[in-house]
Amino acid sequence: MINFKTQEGIFNFRTAGILINDGKVLIHRGIKDDFYALPGGRVEMTEDTETTLIREMKEELDIEVTINRLLWVCESFFDNYGHRYHEICFYYLMEHEGDSTIYDNEVFHTIEGNHEYEFKWVSIERFKDEEFYPVFIKNRINDLPSTIERILDRQE
Repeated sequence: MINFKTQEGIFNFRTAGILINDGKVLIHRGIKDDFYALPGGRVEMTEDTETTLIREMKEELDIEVTINRLLWVCESFFDNYGHRYHEICFYYLMEHEGDSTIYDNEVFHTIEGNHEYEFKWVSIERFKDEEFYPVFIKNRINDLPSTIERILDRQE
């Protein structure tokens, strides 16, 4: 995974996806975190961001997704657990067709390796009420771009 620590902070290269079903968007958090984000994961060396997202959805949710389109490339600067982060994330609109237990409950948990995650379906109307990062997505979930946008997100 492309994630490394320097004297100035931690660099993270990640990809994430928006999955919408029945007017609800899927969000997740590490079980010890107090905030949500879009599901996805860190990019591996020599792996493209679409492949990363497809792999992560299979690993975390055991589902096959189709990438619809790239929405945002976001460069974020934030503090988390006492560390300064510089993160680049590619955000995709993705689709899933077929049966899966992910639709059975509003909240469900998964385990990947040593990490436990809570996934949650949130209505698009209530999405703004969630403790969610990056914040810009809360304001754009009802207005997805038709072309790729670059976002600079500073939460320092």
